Amino acid sequence: MQRTLNLLGLVAILTVVTGCDLTSRSPGDFVLPEGDAERGQREFVSLGCTACHTVKDLDFPAPDTKGPVTVVLGGGVAKAKSYGELLSSIINPSHRLARGFPKDVVSRGDESLMTVYNDVMTVTQLIDLVAFLQSEYEVIPRPGYRYPVYSYKNTD
Repeated sequence: MQRTLNLLGLVAILTVVTGCDLTSRSPGDFVLPEGDAERGQREFVSLGCTACHTVKDLDFPAPDTKGPVTVVLGGGVAKAKSYGELLSSIINPSHRLARGFPKDVVSRGDESLMTVYNDVMTVTQLIDLVAFLQSEYEVIPRPGYRYPVYSYKNTD
């Protein structure tokens, strides 16, 4: 219970304070200290994330139990997942349900079936997990389209 109160207190304080951070993250993003991606990868397994998630091009030990769906994380994307998006997905999984699956398979009503880890994980585990997930996405630019150049001649 104390860990939950500490995490909630930290979240409240950081929500107020971090609006001024203009690092490589988007202005106004929710920002916690830098995490350790290697530790985050280990936490991904130890917290049981592999029951419902895989990470593109990584092999993990088979989980003891499988979830109702397998959501692939990481890999090439057109737009990078922001720090805030990844953080929100972990601490508030119901804010956006997994795309590409029927709603009744990934939720009960408006509540995601993803375990809420707020009472289980430490802040250090959270920031390491976000660091790991961020490191697994690669922004792949979309091919540009070259529009033809038209010239209009005056026929007068």
